[in-house]
Amino acid sequence: MIASSWTFMRQVIFRHLFGETAKTWLIITSVFVLLTLGIGLSRFIGDAAAGQVPVDTVITLAFLSVIGNMEIVMPLSILLAIMLVVGRLCRDNEMAALMAGGAGLMTIYRPFLAVALLVALFAGTLSLVVSPYAQRQMNQLGAETAANAVKSITPERFASFDDGRVAFYAQSRGDDGNLHGVFIRVVRDNSDGKTVQTVVTAKTARQTVSDQRSVTLVLEDGWRYEGNPGQPDYRMIRFAEHGVRLLPPQQIDDDDEDSMSTLALMQSDRGKYVEAWQTRISVPLSIFILALIALPIGRVPPRSGRYGRIIVGILFFVVYLNLVRLSGQALESKLIPVFIGEWWVHVVVLGIAIALIARENGWGQKPRRRAATGATS
Repeated sequence: MIASSWTFMRQVIFRHLFGETAKTWLIITSVFVLLTLGIGLSRFIGDAAAGQVPVDTVITLAFLSVIGNMEIVMPLSILLAIMLVVGRLCRDNEMAALMAGGAGLMTIYRPFLAVALLVALFAGTLSLVVSPYAQRQMNQLGAETAANAVKSITPERFASFDDGRVAFYAQSRGDDGNLHGVFIRVVRDNSDGKTVQTVVTAKTARQTVSDQRSVTLVLEDGWRYEGNPGQPDYRMIRFAEHGVRLLPPQQIDDDDEDSMSTLALMQSDRGKYVEAWQTRISVPLSIFILALIALPIGRVPPRSGRYGRIIVGILFFVVYLNLVRLSGQALESKLIPVFIGEWWVHVVVLGIAIALIARENGWGQKPRRRAATGATS
């Protein structure tokens, strides 16, 4: 009877702590995702206003960028969620009541670690599978955006292409998508290595895209001015139809480690590929380790503020994250061997977490001797 009653109590404790932690994590993660999405939207809206991306791709690019930032959001959110819940339990004396009622260390820690495990599995799926796919989609969308450069041009505003070597202006856009009142300035190096400036004006312009996504404008009824004014090679040409290349062929980088699948990365011994797949695995691994760290750090004295150690936790997270990134850079530069890689950082932090938990719960400490009472005869 007593055993069944205690089993029921353990289930109640598990459901209560699991629910509190999961709810807190969802709230924190939602806030971070909204902030990240807002930053991405403001960035891509600015690019769209500058004519660098089409307006209809802004929301897609913003959501894809959020997926890439989840490798930072997920570990930080689980750290803060557990610290906030543990801090509230200590502040309201619930932690002391649970331990006084016979709840052991594993009974209290199990729901926190269960939430961390679920978050780690979710983050691992994002990091290992979804994030590379999202990056491939962004690369594809970027190439298509470049190939449809004219669609992103806002009339009556200057736009630049090809790293600033091409300046473009159009007075208006017709219902058929063609531009009217076009001005183009192109700066190129000729066969002699000299910089040559070409200015083209035309009444209308339409875009053509080759199989390699090279963007060319077909101009109609205009003038072409080539060379530097006052020089003997300066030319003025009247044309009925003329093509001007805005962008060179746009190729998708198949060598981009951020967009490659994790399995493909693990089959290569190149430094940047090894660093990439170790970093991806580090995301779910760091979530579980940070959950262990949050348990002792989050414990605060009764009746104290629940946010007292949040700054400590954030600083610990920043140091942890920077150590992982520095190790990844060293691994990419082959300054450290692959079997050490980024793993040493996780081992050290895991050791710190275990040591803090042991210290908080008095493991390995000798019991204090009680002071002698009474008079000696």
